[in-house]
Order: sequence, then structure tokens, then C-alpha cells
Amino acid sequence: MIYCQLSNRAKVTMGQPLHLSDVGSLIAPKGAEKLTLHCPNEQGVWKLEAIAVAKALSGAYPNESVTLLGADVCYVHRIDAPHRDPWRWMRTAAAFAILLLGSALGLAWFHSDVDMPAAQLAVYQTLTGQQPPDSRVVTVPYCIGVALGVAVFYALPSAKATTPLEVKLTEYQEDMEKTEGKDIE
Repeated sequence: MIYCQLSNRAKVTMGQPLHLSDVGSLIAPKGAEKLTLHCPNEQGVWKLEAIAVAKALSGAYPNESVTLLGADVCYVHRIDAPHRDPWRWMRTAAAFAILLLGSALGLAWFHSDVDMPAAQLAVYQTLTGQQPPDSRVVTVPYCIGVALGVAVFYALPSAKATTPLEVKLTEYQEDMEKTEGKDIE
């Protein structure tokens, strides 16, 4: 009896053969993890269907029954061998600067549109009954609150928590694989 649990995705370097151990976990006779599966040696995303894995296992072990678990399709990403990119830190810094500037401008324009200083002063007057001695008495706590709110929303204090950004990136990855995935013939 052979049990094979197919993964959702696998990354395989160009030029390397695709082995069963690359695309899933299995309980099988010794050496089954080295079973070579057909996958084009071209860069891209390839759809490896569970039925193709079952056929390969049945062909290699005709006297064993095969039980498949997990995903119906494993998306195999054929990638170039990793290489050192000397410009990566520069692109990261530029992206960070653009995002920081964009978010700062977005907040500033929003605050200008809704006349945030007047709104903050009105809230302060409603709560205390008097004018603030300095506008920074209201502005600084507000800025700290915005920063803490973003940190809590994106779960920055806890490294183990799943953030909304990670959820969206996972959804994007799945949509991209379904769209770009080419059938293995």
C-alpha cells in the first residue's frame, strides 16, 4: 500500500529532474521518493495533476495500491539557480521610500480634506472643556495611535500571527498559479 500526499506547490531548479519527494510526502517502499516524474525543463509554472502521480506510482509499483491525499494539483515552479543580486538592497530601499512617501502623502491629503486639525481640537474641547495649550498635545498622541493601530492590524508585535498582507499574498499566489499554470503533457 502506497500513500502519497501531494503538496500545493513545489520549486525545482532548472536542469534538475522532478522527483516524487519534491512534490509531496509519501509512505511507500524504499526508493519511491526518488521516482522521476515528467516535467518540462523550461522556466515557468507547470500543473502536475495527482492522477499523473498515481499513474507513475502504479507503473513503478504494479503490485501496490496507491492512495492519494491532499491537493488535486501541484504547481511546479521551474526556477533558475539562485544567484546573488547586487542591486536587491537598492530596489528594496527604493520601494520602501516610495511606499513611505506615498502613505505619508495619502494621510496628509486625507487630513487636509477632512480638516483634521479642527476635528482634533473639537474632540479635545468636547472631552476637556477647554482649548489645548498647544496643537502638539493632540497631534502627537494621534500620530502614536495611528502607528500603534497599523502595528496591531498587521500583527507586527507577534511574529507568529498571520497578517492580512500574508493572506492577500497567498491568494495572489494561488490566482497566479491557476492563471499561469501550463499542463504537463
